[in-house]
Amino acid sequence: MKKFLYFSAGAPDSDTATEQVACFPVDQISHFEMATATQMRVYFHSNQEQDLSSVDSAHAVLTITTGKHKEAIEAIAGAVASANAINVPMITVADEENSKYISPFITACASIAVVDAS
Repeated sequence: MKKFLYFSAGAPDSDTATEQVACFPVDQISHFEMATATQMRVYFHSNQEQDLSSVDSAHAVLTITTGKHKEAIEAIAGAVASANAINVPMITVADEENSKYISPFITACASIAVVDAS
């Protein structure tokens, strides 16, 4: 069964300039990047070219507890590999609408960027 990672940076609205909710296939994870001591980016492969907003790779920016990048990555990797997740196709990483996070070290989904399919 194909698995997906769910990210929510807030309630969906009609503002097309920002993404509030996205779900990415697990098998499209490209890499994790430690942007700052309190921000980590999760990047995904995209078949789209760079879009007009200069987004060249889909990603979600997570706010984390200072210095807990490794623990946050372990939580995501562990959920993907978990035997309990075999029959669960969608794994919630960060859900701002419901204040649910895959790890106590992930405290927010700051933003989501996607490459528009145009």
